[in-house]
Amino acid sequence: MSLIDNAVKSSLSGRIPIIIFVMSLLLGVFALNQTPREEEPQITVPMLDIYVSAPNVEAPEVARLVTQPLEKLLAQLVGVEHIYSTTQTNSTVVTLRFEVGHNREQAILDTYAKLNSYQHTMASVIKSWQIRPVEVDDVPIVMLGLYSKDPQLYGDYELTRFANEIANNLQRIEHTSEVKVISGRTRTLTINLNASALAAHQTTVNDVFYALSVSNQLTQVGSVVDGQQQIELQAGDVLRSQSAVEQLVVNVVNGKSVYLLDVANVIDGPSEAKHYQWLAQSANQQHLPMVTLSVAKQTGTNAVAVANDVHQMMTQLTRTLLPTEVSYAVLRDYGQTADEKVNNLTSSLVFAVFTVVIFVGVFLGWRPAVVVGLAVPICYGITLSLDFAFGYTINRVTLFALILSLGLLVDDPITGIDNISRFLNKKGDKKQQIVGAMSEIRSALLMSTLTIMVAFIPLAFITGMMGPYMAPMAFNVPVSVMVSTIVAFFVTPWLAMKLLKPDNEQPSELAPKVGAYQRILSPLLVSKGRAKLVLWLTLALFIISAMLPVMRLVPLKLLPFDNKNELQVLIDMPEGTNLERTAAFTKQIQTLTWQLNEVSEIAAYVGQPSSMDFNGMVRGYYRRDAASLAELRVLLVDKSERDHQSHGVVMRLREQLAMLATDGIVIKVVEVPPGPPVLSTLVAEVYRDAFVDEQTHSHAAQQLAARLQQEPHVVEVDTSMVAPSPLQRFVTNKTKAALSAVSTQNIAQTLSIASQGESVGVLYVSNETEPVDIKLQLPYSERNQLSQLIALQVRGDRDLAKTSNEFGLSSAPRPLVSLSELGEFTQHHVAKTIVRKDQRDVIYVMAELNGRTPAEVIADVNADLNVSNDEFVKTSWVGRHFFNNGGTAPWQLPQGTHVSFSGEGEWRITIDVFRDMGIAFAFALSAIFIILRVQTQSASLSLIIMSAIPLTVIGIMPGFWLLNQFGERSIAGAPEPVLFTATAMIGMIALAGIVVRNSLILVEFINQARGQGMAIKEALVAAGTVRMRPVLLTAGTTLLGNLVITLDPVFSGLAIAIIFGIVASTLFSLFVVPLVYYLVFASTEDKAHAG
Repeated sequence: MSLIDNAVKSSLSGRIPIIIFVMSLLLGVFALNQTPREEEPQITVPMLDIYVSAPNVEAPEVARLVTQPLEKLLAQLVGVEHIYSTTQTNSTVVTLRFEVGHNREQAILDTYAKLNSYQHTMASVIKSWQIRPVEVDDVPIVMLGLYSKDPQLYGDYELTRFANEIANNLQRIEHTSEVKVISGRTRTLTINLNASALAAHQTTVNDVFYALSVSNQLTQVGSVVDGQQQIELQAGDVLRSQSAVEQLVVNVVNGKSVYLLDVANVIDGPSEAKHYQWLAQSANQQHLPMVTLSVAKQTGTNAVAVANDVHQMMTQLTRTLLPTEVSYAVLRDYGQTADEKVNNLTSSLVFAVFTVVIFVGVFLGWRPAVVVGLAVPICYGITLSLDFAFGYTINRVTLFALILSLGLLVDDPITGIDNISRFLNKKGDKKQQIVGAMSEIRSALLMSTLTIMVAFIPLAFITGMMGPYMAPMAFNVPVSVMVSTIVAFFVTPWLAMKLLKPDNEQPSELAPKVGAYQRILSPLLVSKGRAKLVLWLTLALFIISAMLPVMRLVPLKLLPFDNKNELQVLIDMPEGTNLERTAAFTKQIQTLTWQLNEVSEIAAYVGQPSSMDFNGMVRGYYRRDAASLAELRVLLVDKSERDHQSHGVVMRLREQLAMLATDGIVIKVVEVPPGPPVLSTLVAEVYRDAFVDEQTHSHAAQQLAARLQQEPHVVEVDTSMVAPSPLQRFVTNKTKAALSAVSTQNIAQTLSIASQGESVGVLYVSNETEPVDIKLQLPYSERNQLSQLIALQVRGDRDLAKTSNEFGLSSAPRPLVSLSELGEFTQHHVAKTIVRKDQRDVIYVMAELNGRTPAEVIADVNADLNVSNDEFVKTSWVGRHFFNNGGTAPWQLPQGTHVSFSGEGEWRITIDVFRDMGIAFAFALSAIFIILRVQTQSASLSLIIMSAIPLTVIGIMPGFWLLNQFGERSIAGAPEPVLFTATAMIGMIALAGIVVRNSLILVEFINQARGQGMAIKEALVAAGTVRMRPVLLTAGTTLLGNLVITLDPVFSGLAIAIIFGIVASTLFSLFVVPLVYYLVFASTEDKAHAG
């Protein structure tokens, strides 16, 4: 007896199975409660934004002097995948994106070290630089909208003060990271200067600024010793009240003090609005003032626990801090969605287990069903405990991996229990019969387990963001299958000995099945010609099935669309649009959005970004803080109450808002991606050669954008180009300014204070959670008129002009001069923003797709490039295929410009993932072949066993095509097909291991029958007859286990592929494998008989 046979025999005593059962349950319960929960697997993508200030330098010079040298320097860092930059006048932002999984702390340390080490080489125009890390744990898991039911009583100013107090309390919750307030107006001491009063009192803006700056100081100046006591010394004092500020002397004219109150109006209260937030809870309550609280969690902590703690504290704070007119809405709760997803999938898992056990009970009886059913919690308990040990979280992919593995992990116990049942019907010692039954299928079970493991393990080596997303699948399925094999050898036999009883009579319902199998297979074995005909027909079916994606009858896409309870609407007004105009247009968008029945709440943000999500982190939405930008966060009713999934809602909303996207306005409806986010679904990167000018570069991007707008069902076409916005520049007459002893710096500071305002310190008051800024400015009505700005007076600088006297030179008097005498405003345009990627100038052309896939759109657009009008033939997109691309409209690119679609869009990830999965599939097939070759000692037998793998395509592709012929396949005039996605590809890879298992055991039985002296045809029929029941049972359990996955919008592709693939492969392999075996080995047997 082998070592395994001895171990099986020892396990029949009951000690080992009981230990395994008890320990697995205890470990499983512990892991289920202690393992952190989240909705999606965390994808670690370290990103660093480096903000560089270069005052007084135009954008082209900033790019040349600052951005390009910085890019070259930072490209030397280890682990940097891409370098992006956005350069504007006076500043640049360089973004480093490191490779997925790169250590965040190491990335920050390396970047700081590199910048500091080469600081001596940086351009002198650089004033300062700052590194701001961005990572997935910065994404808030809870987002609360604090709103007022009575806007007259509590506005955004009061709400901000409440929110700051709440944030201080929330920060004390264990495992929280950043608690942030996206505030409204804050408490500010605003000093509105009176230009007329300033002139009357011969005082300038800079006089007031200087007086405030030097007066608001309290300095430690040392200490004195008085006897035996040391006394600290301080000098000065700080401003502590509005009255103290008002009574501040800002100038002395002719011996008379000029107080701030004489030349300005001082207001202690809300600052001026720089952005707006509001909450709409119904069509009647559309503009409730709101501020937002966001809470992020620490790395590796449980999102569910942290979110629950936040809600508990908010319940307490609502009672103690908030008046009845103030409440809050939950705008995001990843803890709740994670817990809901985990609980729903756990219920689905329990249902799947119950269904599989019932199925086994119907065909094998309740005793075998109990044996198989008890194997499931053992496998899951050990698998979950290993998840906890290796740092995996319980998330959607983890649970889908467990559901997928259900059909696989019961295969070994089913195979074992079926064979034990057959052996128990023979005469002999019960223990010996059980050991003999397991010994007969020992090698087949071990080899089949290895084949499934090697089919899934390569998924762990997928590169990019999809790697960590699919990592739980690559870990959990092999582990659970391996554990199921251990259970099959050490637990199932003991349970079978306790529960199963010999039954000399075979179940009557098997007779017609056995007869049917013989009646079908035997005629096919009459001659080699018939067998070959069947194989040729099977090959034809395979080719036809494989051609369906090529003919675009089965659309290919990386990831399907998820079904979330939220979406975003991004609004980009023309550059230079003021805040009020943006807010008014945002309200128009909101009114149209409310017409969708699925909308429950809308949170609006104008002039500032909302709390970012992972999609927004990658796309850079957290930098959308201009007056011309706005967004709506649209919350939908629960998915159980909607007719359409969120993608369908997005398509309808796009159609509804499209009519407002005119005159340079860009409106984008953004849905939460189910996996790795990209800049946009379709992204083209337009590059230029070294000597191609900017105008030609821009023209190329415009040509491409115009072509995409003509393509059917391509929507929301946009570019990264920014239209020039107007600029008024005060040009100083240097001669006049010098004669008046006025410097350009003096003029600039005066205009800066008057126009945008300047902070001149803080007001030191008690009981404030945030500093109270003192802001100096002109009133709103005056600072927005150039005539008022140019009328301001400036005083000559000290020592800038001299007069001669009998003693030499002395400082000339400092005259008061109006700005209108020193220069004038001239009309210009703001320099264009320069966007670069990986040290090359780039213009992004972005678009979204309604019902079409990136592959077909890119193929059609590329096919029409550089086609002359004479050669062009217009065709409908519906009838196109990948042998006949294009036909919408011809287009041209200027010479020296190039387009790449494989950059920041979904197509890049699609190429990488399907490439990696193709390599993984090839590796899996090679590994399976090697395992089979070692086991069978025959290359022919190995290939015969693997012949079942391509048969899965005969089921998968027609299955997807068939599903596209039924149901609602269009929304808002756009197609809504069932997509063959990356998860469906995983299903194909999984099937390679599943079907090989059945074929392997079938061939093992054929060889055993021939070894007992049967003729080859008799052995084929006999082995198929014996193996048909367990083969159909394992196929049935796999099918039933995956039925619940079809309800998930993301992983339904995996389930569809497995269901259709297992049905086709099982039916075909029961006949194709014997026929191939017959054709290969029949001649060998004939020669042996002839000899």
